[in-house]
Amino acid sequence: MNINNNKKVEEEHKEKENNEIKNIFETDKLEINYNEDSGSKIVNDFLFQETIGRGAYSKVKKCLNIKTNQEFAVKVIKNYLLRKKKKAFDKTSEGSLLIHYMIEDATNEIKTYKAIPKNHPNVLSLYQILNDKEKDKTYLIMELAEPLISVNEETGIFTLNNKFDNNVYNEKLIKKWIFEIASGIKFLHENNIAHCDIKSDNILIGKDGKCKLSDFGSSLRMNEPEDNILRTQGNIYFFPPELVEDKEKEKKSIDYKAVDIWAFGISIYTCIFKCLPFMPENRENIVELFKAITDGNFDFNKNGITISEEMKELLRHIFEKDPEKRFTADDIVNYPWLSKD
Repeated sequence: MNINNNKKVEEEHKEKENNEIKNIFETDKLEINYNEDSGSKIVNDFLFQETIGRGAYSKVKKCLNIKTNQEFAVKVIKNYLLRKKKKAFDKTSEGSLLIHYMIEDATNEIKTYKAIPKNHPNVLSLYQILNDKEKDKTYLIMELAEPLISVNEETGIFTLNNKFDNNVYNEKLIKKWIFEIASGIKFLHENNIAHCDIKSDNILIGKDGKCKLSDFGSSLRMNEPEDNILRTQGNIYFFPPELVEDKEKEKKSIDYKAVDIWAFGISIYTCIFKCLPFMPENRENIVELFKAITDGNFDFNKNGITISEEMKELLRHIFEKDPEKRFTADDIVNYPWLSKD
């Protein structure tokens, strides 16, 4: 791989994007049937299959287009439950709490997908929005993908998808993932979208073998007028120092693109070391967690993993405490070392 390979791959991505202009089909005209043999639900042309992911108010199933025999994922959103569920998490510039209904996350994800001008190989694709008005559910027909890495909530240990060897550090593979995820972030940022909830859970691996950013419920469309709030509904273990130190700052003083980069760095760290870089002995001690994040002292020698000096240097740029000096997605995509074997 030569020094210009990053540019070549990026140009190939752009050429592919130009041929994949996005066209999301949306309808509330549904024909619902059930498979005679399995009893599985069929919505329009999609046969729902096994559940592959689950949240408190939604689940993800595999589904099959019975006309084309193509596999997809369907995210089943229970709007009737989300309309009732609320939480207080943000503060306005005046310091008052905002009440957030969780249905807003679901509608926000759809709005962001509609704002994305075209498909990108490193952003999970949404193809159809099926609105069940009678049951107050929404079905999102999406690209089929699997988690790249998952965490054991009790131990805090991360494990790569079983397609990959968890016992061997493969720096060449990690470099590929860094480039692909950064390419997806760069694409979003160029379209004035900040993800605002990048974490290991939201990085998937597609059937094409490429990393995909997913879950845009917390995303921010920066060219749209919004309330002046501090956006802190992401995972606190992926927070950068500026969100921990400056919780009373106005939203306009926070660079959410820089927030994405820090969270991206945490995600990559978990892929390498199978643990979080900033973690107090008592994982539930938020004060100690925030202190660890603001101190910014991370270990490059955890769990017997040895990484190259070049990888360490790249991670230092990503974990720059000053968001103005932190690498951008463009800096990462064009970082010369990533193009070297």
